[in-house]
Amino acid sequence: MTAHHHWFRSGNHSLLAHVDLPLQSAGSGVVIVPPFGWDDICSYRPLRSLARNLASKGFPTLRFDLPGTGDSSGSALDQKLISAWIQSVQDAVAELKAVTGVQSVSILGVRLGAMLALASASAGMQADNLILWGASANGSAFLRELRAFRNLEVSEYAEGEVPPPQPIDGLEVAGFLLSRETESTLEALKLQNLASMTNPRVLLLSRDNFPHDKMLVQALEKAGCQVTLKPGTGYQNLMAAPHEPIPFSQDTESTIVDFLQAATADLTAAAPIREKFREDRLCRIDEGVIETVCSQPYKGESLFSILAQPATGSRSAEWGLLFMNAGGVRHIGPNRMWVDAARRWAARGVPSMRVDFHRVGESDGEQQASIASLHADDLVEQLSVVMDSMNSQLNCQRFIAVGLCSGAFAAFQSLIRNPQIRGAVLLNPRLFFWDPEIEPRRLARRVGTGLGDASYWRRLVRGEIQPERIKEVARVALTRLLHSGPANGRQQQIQAQAMARAWDQVKRFQTRVTLVFADGEPLIQEMVDEKQMPPPNNSRIQCVRVGKTGHTFRALWAQQLVQDLIDREINTTMQNGEKVELLSKSPEGVSLLA
Repeated sequence: MTAHHHWFRSGNHSLLAHVDLPLQSAGSGVVIVPPFGWDDICSYRPLRSLARNLASKGFPTLRFDLPGTGDSSGSALDQKLISAWIQSVQDAVAELKAVTGVQSVSILGVRLGAMLALASASAGMQADNLILWGASANGSAFLRELRAFRNLEVSEYAEGEVPPPQPIDGLEVAGFLLSRETESTLEALKLQNLASMTNPRVLLLSRDNFPHDKMLVQALEKAGCQVTLKPGTGYQNLMAAPHEPIPFSQDTESTIVDFLQAATADLTAAAPIREKFREDRLCRIDEGVIETVCSQPYKGESLFSILAQPATGSRSAEWGLLFMNAGGVRHIGPNRMWVDAARRWAARGVPSMRVDFHRVGESDGEQQASIASLHADDLVEQLSVVMDSMNSQLNCQRFIAVGLCSGAFAAFQSLIRNPQIRGAVLLNPRLFFWDPEIEPRRLARRVGTGLGDASYWRRLVRGEIQPERIKEVARVALTRLLHSGPANGRQQQIQAQAMARAWDQVKRFQTRVTLVFADGEPLIQEMVDEKQMPPPNNSRIQCVRVGKTGHTFRALWAQQLVQDLIDREINTTMQNGEKVELLSKSPEGVSLLA
C-alpha cells in the first residue's frame, strides 16, 4: 500500500487530496467526505486510519479537504460555499476514477459530510453506494446542534461575561466560522425532498445509540434507495479530542467493509491499480502563493508538511517560518490559523512550513498521539529535519517558530538548543519541560481547592473528564497526602534550575521570545507564583495575556488578535537583524506582563 498527496481542481478551488492505494484493486474505490469544523479536527486521524485499512483490503480511498477548509484554497467567507462543497464531492469521485481507473466509487460521509454526499448524489452524481454516518434530514437540525454547542462553549470560556463582538458576521462554533450566507443556505437544505436516484445502495450508520432519523430513512426509500440500517458504534469516540487516542470501532469498520465487499461481488477480478498522478506536488493557491506537499524521511518513516512560498521571485530566502501542531491538531493549526498566516507571509515573500510531527495529521507513527508523545524528546530532532529541508531547498538560514500548546513546547525546546531559531511565538504552552505528573497535580489541586468550580462539574457530568484521568487524580492526591505534609508547602510545577538555564540560553542566543496566554491558563499563574517569569533585564522576552477566549483562541476576535501579534513579532524579529525592541504599545485587548 502507498499514499499519494496532491491537489485537484473543483470549480474555483484547489483541493488537497490524500489517496491511499493498494497494490491490487477490488475494482471499486471509496471517497471519504469529512465533517465540519471541530468534528473534522477530532476525526481526522481516525478517518486516516480507516482509509488505510480500506486500502489494505483492496479499496483505493481518497480523502480531501472541502473548499475553504483545511489545506484547500478559499476561506469561510467564499460565496456559494455550500454549492461548492456539494460540487467538490462529485469532483472527488471523478478524480479517484481518473487517477486509479476503478470502475465504481462508494462515498463515505460523516455528519455534515454525509449530508453533502447525499445532496451530491441527489443532484445527479453517479454514486453506486453511499455510507452515511450521522446524517440529518435537513440543515436546520444540524444547525440547532451547532448553535447549542456554541452557546455552551461561550459560557465555558467567558464564564458569564459578555464576550467582545464578533469582527465577522456569522456563526462561529469551536473557532470555525459559517458565514451568514453559508448558514442561511445550510438552514434551507432539506434532504427529505430528494430527487429520484437510480437504485443506489445506502448504509445508514447511527451516532452510537442515537436512533436513525426516520424522516431521512423515509426520504431515501421514497427516492428508490436500498437502505440498510446499522448502529454506528464508536461515533462519540471518533469525535474525541485529538490528543486522546481511542481506537476506531472495529464493529463499525467491519460493517463498512462488509457493505463494500458485497457491492464488489459482481465486479471483475482484482486488477493492478493504475496511477495517473502528476510528478510534482505543487499547487498555485492564488496569484501570490504556491504550496508544495513535502515528505521528509525520519527514522524509517516520513514527516508530512506543507511548504508555502511566494509564486514569483527568488526561490532563495534567508528567513523561514515554522508552524507546528497545536496538540493533536494537524498542521492547519488551531482554527486553521496556520494556513492563513503561512499564505499571508508567503505572499509577502517569506516561505513557511506547516509541520505534522510523528503520530499527528498525515505523518507516520501510531494511529493517534497521546499527551506524552506530543511532548516527546524527539520533537526537537524532527523540527531540525524540517529546518534542514528548508535550508537545502531555499537556503533558509534563520527561522521563526510559532506553536500552540505542545507546538509551543516543541518550539521552546528547540530554540534553547538551536541558535538558528531567531524568534518564537509561544501560544498557551502547558509546560516548558515534560513532566507526566504535572496535569494530574493541577487537576488534583483544583479538585482539592475548587470543588465549587462549576465548569469542572459540567465537564465531569458531560463525560469530558475520562475515568482514567479521575483515577490518576485520586492517585496523585493520595500520594501528596501521604508524602507531602503542610510543612513541605506546595509542590513546584516548574523545574526552577532548568528554567533558569533556559532563560540564560535565550539570552546567549539573543532569541526573541513572545509568550501569549489566554486567561485561565495554568502555566502563567504558576510562573507568577513560583517566581519563574522571564528575567526583566532581557527586553527580547515578553509575556502577554489576551483575555478569556479558550485554550485554542476560539473566538474570532481572539483569532484576529493572535494573527496581529504573530505578524508584529515576525516583522520585528526580521527587521534590522538583531535590533529589536519590546512592543511599545500593545494591541487592543492585550496586556503586557512584567
